[in-house]
Formats: sequence, C-alpha cells, structure tokens
Amino acid sequence: MTERLGVADLHMHTKASDGLPNAQQLLDYVARKTDLDVIAITDHDVLDASLWAYEQRERYPFDIVPGVEVTTREGHMLALWVTQPIPKRMSLAETTAAIHEQGGMAILAHPGEVLIAGRNVWRHLRNPQVLIDAEIDALELYNAGVITPRSNRLAARICAKAGLPVVGNSDAHTLGGIGCGVTRFKGHSATELRAAITTGQTGVEGASWAFIDYLRISPTSIRGTLSGFLARSSR
Repeated sequence: MTERLGVADLHMHTKASDGLPNAQQLLDYVARKTDLDVIAITDHDVLDASLWAYEQRERYPFDIVPGVEVTTREGHMLALWVTQPIPKRMSLAETTAAIHEQGGMAILAHPGEVLIAGRNVWRHLRNPQVLIDAEIDALELYNAGVITPRSNRLAARICAKAGLPVVGNSDAHTLGGIGCGVTRFKGHSATELRAAITTGQTGVEGASWAFIDYLRISPTSIRGTLSGFLARSSR
C-alpha cells in the first residue's frame, strides 16, 4: 500500500493583518476540517499571530511553521522558519538575505499576480536569472486566491524558466479558503517538508477559493491591493 503523501499549506492570514479569523479559530479549523500535516500563518509584515500559533504547536496534530509575508519592492516574499521581523520594502535579494540570516526559507509568493508584483512579473518572465541570483529558495507555483485571471499560468511559466523548487498554497484570508492550494511531499513533518522543498521534490495541487470566500474578504484588503498596483503603475 502506498503511503499517503504529506500535505502543507504555508500561506494563510489572520485578522492580525488582513484575514478574517483569529489565530485560535484558524488552528481549530485546520484540526477539525482538514488533513493538513504542516501549516504556516503568514500575515503581512507582522509575526504576532504566527508566533502565538507556533507556541501552541504541541496542542495540535499538525506541525506549525513560524512565518510572515514580507512586502518587498518587487513583490511579496514568504519568510518561513523565522521568528524575528524582516524589514519591509527591501529588494528581493536583500529580503532573502535577511531571511537566511535567521536560518529561514525565502519563497516568492504569487509571482504571476500583476496586481501585487506589477512590472516585475514581466521582468521575471524575461530574465528569471534575477530570481536565482537573489538566492530565493522556492517559488509559489499555485496560489488559490489570486485575483487576476491567468496569474497562476504566468507563475507556472516563471517557475519553469527559473527552475527553482515550487510550492502550492491557499493564501487563505477566510477559514473556507484554507487548504484550497497545497504542497504535497514525502513525509508528514515540517522537517521533511523543508527537505522536500530544498531538493525540489514537491508536488502542487489546488482549486480556487469558493466565490463566497472572495466576497468575505475585507474591502480594505482589496482596496489596498488595487491602490498598491495603481501606485506602482504611475511610477
């Protein structure tokens, strides 16, 4: 009998940034409603909820990785296995270096989402060596919550050209979004997951959030995404 592959979702948000559930609600939902083996709360530029969740890890039947979604000048970066803040608005290379200084892993989030990464999507398509030179550890091949049509197809093209390890995530901002995008790996622990990402031995699965989960997102979050895109476009 083939052993079940592990399942991870390393990109989700709480009300500590722009998500709807609090950390307790998120952890309880994962335990009751999903088969996830490893998760990470990655709020925007704040670690509070993630660190609180990490302290509760002995109470739950899945592994919890501390992390944060960092705003860089060139998109968003998932900083995983970190416990200290990472400065905002640095370059990709500077952000990755800061993550690595903590022994963390740097994963470029939704690289095909033009509303967030702007012109950098096209730069990375034309010159994926930029991502390699920045020493990014992996790319988010599938993001279940992308807004722009075909964003994940653009991400797939970038991933193929860069040749870096890949992950899939939900980018959940609601409980219902959790697990819509996942990373498959051999094993079931956070340690085995990290080894699988490092060696490029991961699989990616996913389906878009349910329409109701898009409707539930805070209007402030949507306005912030659109405002950032318009500001970048005007430069």
